[in-house]
Amino acid sequence: MKTSRRSLFAALVALLVLAVPLGAETRRFGDIEVHYSVFASSFLQPEVAAAYGIVRARDRALLNVAVRGPGGALAAKIDGTRSDLIRKDALTFREVREDGAIYYLAEFGFVSAETLYFDLAITPEGGSSALRFEFSQALHAD
Repeated sequence: MKTSRRSLFAALVALLVLAVPLGAETRRFGDIEVHYSVFASSFLQPEVAAAYGIVRARDRALLNVAVRGPGGALAAKIDGTRSDLIRKDALTFREVREDGAIYYLAEFGFVSAETLYFDLAITPEGGSSALRFEFSQALHAD
């Protein structure tokens, strides 16, 4: 079971690396780096989505956030919203820890070709203030 879970995790990490052309970005705050990407959940293989309890559908997406410091992966408290031209919704992040990596995933719905606006506040473990930034991205159903 553990080997199977590691294989699935490796597949998820590979997918997130492959998502780079789809919009993976890095924001730097001194010696802290925040890596993030947004992609349609339909890009996930069914086994990977099932293993992590992710809803895989044409109108569902994931925001993936990882925080790194000089010593590697950092735990963090992440608050954020996703909005379009009509509404604004809070994002709910869940932490994934495996093999020294820490990721935060938030699932949400989207309408194809609509531009979404994200507003994030990230407080690294041991930090006293939130690192804030905004970005936008259009998603397309496959």
